[in-house]
Amino acid sequence: MERGEDPVKPIGGTSRRAQHFQSALTLVCKKGATAWTLEQWLACVGTWGEENPEKATAMRVQLGQYLQETDQEKTEEILIKYNAYEGIDCLAEAVAEAKNAAAAAAQSKSNRRRSSTSASAHDATKGKDIWRSELAPRTAVHAVTVPLLEAERSRLERDIAEVSTCAIESVERLSEEALARFREHRDKAKEAKLQASKILDSIDKAKEAYEPLNVDEMGEWTMGQ
Repeated sequence: MERGEDPVKPIGGTSRRAQHFQSALTLVCKKGATAWTLEQWLACVGTWGEENPEKATAMRVQLGQYLQETDQEKTEEILIKYNAYEGIDCLAEAVAEAKNAAAAAAQSKSNRRRSSTSASAHDATKGKDIWRSELAPRTAVHAVTVPLLEAERSRLERDIAEVSTCAIESVERLSEEALARFREHRDKAKEAKLQASKILDSIDKAKEAYEPLNVDEMGEWTMGQ
């Protein structure tokens, strides 16, 4: 890529998790490329920086931009090569499916609960709501309400047990799938780290080979003099 051109931005994942990951990656590359202060940079360039502060400042900015673009470009190439964004999308989809399944199960239980409550109330009061002079008001009320409350308590206990079982099964299934994806991405991350290490080693070797060269001689050679 020619310097001065905008780097090609790879297409990341489509999920919110993948987009957040890509934004965090951009921020990390930016902070890593601009972590050094102006004073530290001037200390590196020595007397030339003191004599040319504006040029030294501009060079620091250009070098930081170059490092940020290079780091992000190489990192995203590795992530795309090993389908990292697709893995993040799969994880987001699995989490969303688990949440939807749990919500649907809870709604279904709620609907059955309302239906059961209506039927129980109708059956419990049928034929019993008859006033008799020998019955005290408190006794009559207790005779009607206590059986209803006991039936409702039993039904709630059953619903809680069923919802707990469903939630545990959903979490276990999600945990197994997430663990399998994690192991797969962990292996890919190890290989990506190895590739990144090789790239950095190559950059260090190129830098070591470049430093001893005479800049004036290189200029004459490139200009054909």
